[in-house]
Amino acid sequence: MPWVVPSWADPVVARATGVLGGPLGRYAVVGARGLAGVAAVLVALGAAVLALGVWQKGHCLMKGWSTPDQFWRACYSDLPVVHVSSALADRQLPWAGGVPSTQPPLSGLAMWLLARVSPEAGSGTGAQQWVLVLWALACVLLLAAGVLAVVALRPRRPWQAAHLAASPVLVTLALVSTDLLGVSLTLLALWAWRRGHGWGAGVLLGLASLVRPFPLLVLLAIVLVAARRGRDDGPSHDDMAGRHLDPPAAPLRAGQAVVGAVLGALAVVVPLLLLEPRSLTAVTQWWGSGTAAGYGALQMVPDLMGSPLLPLTSTVVAVVGWLAAAGLGVWLVGRPGRRLGEAQLAAAMTAVVVLTAPSLSVQSGLWVLVFLALSARPWGEHLVWALVETLHFVATWLHIAFASDPGRGLPPETYALVVTLRAAAWVWVLWRVWDEADPGAPPRARPAASRPADALALEQG
Repeated sequence: MPWVVPSWADPVVARATGVLGGPLGRYAVVGARGLAGVAAVLVALGAAVLALGVWQKGHCLMKGWSTPDQFWRACYSDLPVVHVSSALADRQLPWAGGVPSTQPPLSGLAMWLLARVSPEAGSGTGAQQWVLVLWALACVLLLAAGVLAVVALRPRRPWQAAHLAASPVLVTLALVSTDLLGVSLTLLALWAWRRGHGWGAGVLLGLASLVRPFPLLVLLAIVLVAARRGRDDGPSHDDMAGRHLDPPAAPLRAGQAVVGAVLGALAVVVPLLLLEPRSLTAVTQWWGSGTAAGYGALQMVPDLMGSPLLPLTSTVVAVVGWLAAAGLGVWLVGRPGRRLGEAQLAAAMTAVVVLTAPSLSVQSGLWVLVFLALSARPWGEHLVWALVETLHFVATWLHIAFASDPGRGLPPETYALVVTLRAAAWVWVLWRVWDEADPGAPPRARPAASRPADALALEQG
C-alpha cells in the first residue's frame, strides 16, 4: 500500500467514519487515484467545513453586524466590521480617512481588494454581506492551496492534510479575519523550501509575515536547520518528506530565503507607504509607545485581575519573548543526537512567543493548524486542543459583551481562567509536535488484533 489508511491507524478517525459506513473495508482499493485523489477529497471536505463556518456566522450575515448582538451570537468578523468602520466602504485603502485602521499591511490590502470587486459599496448591510461571502469563496481557494502544499510535503502521510481541511476550528475562526491567507502562504513557502526554491520560500514567508509575525519563526527555523545541515556530513532527516538539500547548499538557500523574505515584504510595504503613509499604523503604535495587552494573551490576565501591565512593560515582555524563542531555537538545533525539522523547531519557538505575546486574538488559532498538518499527531490530541480553542472563542465574545450586560456576559475573573487554559493548550499541543521522533515517517498500522476484520483480511490478501 502507498500509505496506511487513517481509519485503520487512528481510533478517532475509525469512530468518526461511522457516519460514512465505517472504516475502509475488504474490497476497497487504497491509493488507486494517488495523491491527487486524496487532495480532491480533502479540498471538498474543507469546502464543506467552510460552509459550516458561513452557517455559524448566519445570524450576522442576515441581520447585520450590530453591537452587542454580534458578540452574543458569536458571529463577529473583522471583514464586514472594518469595511463599514474605515475607508473601505468608499473602496479606498483602510488606512485612509480620519481614523486609520490597525489592520496589518497584507490583511488590509486583501480587504481592499474585496471591497474593489464587491458589487455593492457603502456601509449598508448589503455591502457587508458581499464582503463576507467573497471572503468565504476566497477561503476555499486558500484552503485548497494549503491542502495541496501539505499533501506534497507529506507524500507518505497525505491524509495528515485533514488536520487543516477538516479542523473544527475552521468553522469558528476562518471567517473572523484574513489569517487563512497567511497560513496558506506559510505552507506554500515550506513546500517551496522543500523543492529547493530558497528565493520563492523567502518571498512567500515575507508576504505571510505581513498578516501575522508567526512566519518569521518559520524563517528562523529554516535558517537554523540549514546552518546545522551545512555542518553535517550528510542530509538531515527532518520533517520535510522527500528530497533534501545537499549540506553545502543549505546555508546558501537559507540566505536566499532571508533576502527573499525582506524583498517580498518590501514589495508590498513600499508601494503601500507611497500610497498611504499610515499603512503601518499598527506597527508604529505598538513599537512607539506600546499598547495595552489584548484579548487572548496571558499578559491580559493581570489586567483582568485588576493590576494591568504598563504598555511599555507589555512591549518589553513581548520583545524578550521573541529573543528567548530565538535562543531556544539555537539551543535545540545544536543539541547532539537529534535532528529537528523546520516545522518541529518553529513549533517549539512559537510556544515561547505565545506565552509572552501582548495579544493572541481568537483567529490566531488557525496558525496551530500549520504545525498539526505537518506533524504526525493523532486526531485525539487535535480535538482536545480544538475544544479549548472553541471555548476561548465563545468566552471572548461573552466577555466583550459583559460591558453591555453583566448579567449575561462573562466576568473578568472567569475569562482570565479561560485565557490561562488556552495558553496551556497551545503549549501542550506545540510541545507534542516538537517532541515526536520522526513526523515524516510512514504511519504504523494498529495491531492486527485491534484492527477491523475486513482491514485485516485485506492485508492478508
